[in-house]
Amino acid sequence: MKKIIISPYSTKLQDKPNPKNYPYWNEITKLLKSMNYFLIQVGVDGEERLRNTDFFKINLDFNTELKELLDSCFCWFSVDNFFHHFATYYKKPGVVIFTVSNPKLFGHTQNLNLHNGEEHFRKDQFGVWSKSEYNKKAFIDPKKVIEEFTKRFQ
Repeated sequence: MKKIIISPYSTKLQDKPNPKNYPYWNEITKLLKSMNYFLIQVGVDGEERLRNTDFFKINLDFNTELKELLDSCFCWFSVDNFFHHFATYYKKPGVVIFTVSNPKLFGHTQNLNLHNGEEHFRKDQFGVWSKSEYNKKAFIDPKKVIEEFTKRFQ
């Protein structure tokens, strides 16, 4: 069974949801499980576990545990967070779900960079995240994510 890592969250903001955090992860995990993938969620203390994941690994050491897990996986999914930069450094392609960040600035060409349209990108791409609003409509449909994933990685 092929392993997929999921890094679903970006840095927690003090007083509101991070506008990068995809609201449809449980739909994604359900679809991936129906395709017979083994799902490993990675994150840090305080993050919510997604449904349909096989393991939930938190606070992994980057140079050993996270790197070994990355080496053992078929593919990975993340939002615009640390993980996609980490995986790119080690030349392991995956899927990044963007909302208000422009993947032409913050994505990597080896990855499948998905978004729901440039009209959702924030005007100040280098601004403070706490000044950006969370907009559920800005996220790409989970069925489209799986469709694009299947085209690229199957």
